[in-house]
Amino acid sequence: MCQLAAYTGRRPVAPLLLDALEYQEPLYGGHATGIAAINGGKINVVKGAGPVAHVMKTKQGIAKVKGTCAIAHSRYSDNARDNPDYNTDEMAHPFTSDDGKLALMHNGGITNYRELWKELEKTHKFKSFSEKVDDITDSEVAVHMLSDALATGKNMVQAFQAIAPHLEGFFLLAAIHADEPEVIYICNWHQPCYLALGENEAMFVSSRRGLRDMSVFMDRVYQPPKNSVIRLTRTAVETYPMDQNRTVPQLHMNVFQARRMITETLREEGRKDIRQLYYELHPEGWATVHNTLSNEWMTHRKAGVYIMNPYFELLEQMTEDEDIDESIDPRTEGGIDDVPRFSYVLG
Repeated sequence: MCQLAAYTGRRPVAPLLLDALEYQEPLYGGHATGIAAINGGKINVVKGAGPVAHVMKTKQGIAKVKGTCAIAHSRYSDNARDNPDYNTDEMAHPFTSDDGKLALMHNGGITNYRELWKELEKTHKFKSFSEKVDDITDSEVAVHMLSDALATGKNMVQAFQAIAPHLEGFFLLAAIHADEPEVIYICNWHQPCYLALGENEAMFVSSRRGLRDMSVFMDRVYQPPKNSVIRLTRTAVETYPMDQNRTVPQLHMNVFQARRMITETLREEGRKDIRQLYYELHPEGWATVHNTLSNEWMTHRKAGVYIMNPYFELLEQMTEDEDIDESIDPRTEGGIDDVPRFSYVLG
């Protein structure tokens, strides 16, 4: 579960997006941080391993990135958590196309990336490749697939629609192109996504916490449809179907039952970080509160269906109601100290 943010408008992009990432990264994320911004017809990328505070020290240029619009990424990786060799600067998002005109970031996991990589490496250089682990970041296949689709004459929406049916797993892709210096594109199967629209400015974040400083300036904040491609400008949102062969499942959380389940788990198990708590209840607990069977729940998961924002927001509400206490629990992951993670205990 990475955390993402993007902005197009009149405000300085780097401080705005770094703050948005920092508010979100304790949800998951924090293994790496990066920004890509369009300025003067070119895309500038600054990124490195570690959470926002760490990368601002190691890559001081990240706070000075300027542009008309930008995308920013806080990476979480199971591989990086357990093995620092998977947490290099090169494996941080965003990734750029070979010609440097396209930058893309990803939330999720592309499960068939190895077969896609094998084909794409014939014509593209993979900058995330690490000899130590003989691997790439799964996300980088998407930027090369997208650039290949654009090379056939498709526009960005059509290119996303062309590549999405070939991606397996769970994904949200967000991209900017140097030829459209004030446009953000989002291709989302079923990952967390909020859009915020203001006066001649617009923003995207994975989770609502990322809008902490900006929500007062926005006229509308909402979650767009799943299985969609979005063209986001300063003044408009255009939404298109992503993949006609996918059907979005209708899952509704029994909030009362979920609150009770979380409370009982914390009473029995004690303090849990946000990831540990989720997996304490997976799959049986989450299947129950969504009125489905465990095997059906696992089928949804395999198809890339996640319910993270309802889970995150339920924890926020329980914290506000003083049913539970929230704190930030720093830890060492991916060879980096002070990676933040929210933890919870009964109030």
